[in-house]
Amino acid sequence: LAGLASDDACVREISVRVLGRIRTDAVVNAFLSRLTAPSAQLREVAALGLGMVHNSRAVDPLVRALRDQAPGVRANAAWALGRTDDGRALSPLLSLFRDDVEKVREASVIAVGKLDSSTAVSALVRVLRQDQSASVRRAAAWALGQLEAREGAEVLTAAVTQDSDARVREMAAWALGQIESRSATQALAMAARRDADDRVRETATWALAQLEDRNSIDALGAIAAGDRSSRVRGTAAWALGQLSRGRAPDGLLQVLRDESADARLKAAWALGQIGDTNALPAIKAALRTEQNSEVRRALIRALLRSGEKSESALTELLTSSDPQVREAAVRGLAGHNSFNPWPWPWPRPRPIP
Repeated sequence: LAGLASDDACVREISVRVLGRIRTDAVVNAFLSRLTAPSAQLREVAALGLGMVHNSRAVDPLVRALRDQAPGVRANAAWALGRTDDGRALSPLLSLFRDDVEKVREASVIAVGKLDSSTAVSALVRVLRQDQSASVRRAAAWALGQLEAREGAEVLTAAVTQDSDARVREMAAWALGQIESRSATQALAMAARRDADDRVRETATWALAQLEDRNSIDALGAIAAGDRSSRVRGTAAWALGQLSRGRAPDGLLQVLRDESADARLKAAWALGQIGDTNALPAIKAALRTEQNSEVRRALIRALLRSGEKSESALTELLTSSDPQVREAAVRGLAGHNSFNPWPWPWPRPRPIP
């Protein structure tokens, strides 16, 4: 408790984090008493602590702290209220959307996104359209996706291609994937093909798979074959595995020769999902040269799921120096084409504020 008032910011932070794990009445009372201390620094850390202890007694004091003169106190109180899941905080948090300080607006927008209230959608749309801060607009895009607010699809669609900040465009793409609005397919495909930022293109590619619109398969095939980023190429291969059935796009087959093992793994996994017999020659060719054992196992899976029934093809794999590959071949010879673990190559973690 004494460390909360330390002049050293690291000591203050570690102290509040340790106390936040204890969550006894004594700790809650200590935070509450410090929330009205003369020191703004102490009030700020107390608000942070109250967000960590998740105590219902903290809601009303934190709401009052939203009017504190110190921006750090207002921002931490907003963050804390977002962790309370208490509807009483919604209206006071919305009033902070007009705060003069960027970090306060950002914290309040994130908090509203965590309160899971659809009544805040129109206010979040205004923030995404009008706020001058990219960090705040990014938070608004995240909140709309978190709320799965279909009413926000139009403004998010505009943001994914028009916002000047790549972080906002990336988050708008993620949000559209969360909302799963097919009206955004064209905008996401444009962002996935043309955006200058690798992260935006990758997230837009992921979002196209979430929309489950098969009209985007050709665009994804082109991205898999030609994007300059191996992450984007791999995510496009993964997306094709989510969407395609029966026919493997040519762009996906090209990823089997990608310089990135992760991209090759995603392509092999996707081919196993699609099950195209016409892809067998490409899969066999990849198996002859592939050195990565995880990718080889994924290729064996693709071989079996694409209809390979030749005993000679599977027997050849028994000479592999990799025992896991030999095991996969044995199971295939025994007629088990669903052995575990199957590669499940998800794209990168979703962006969060």
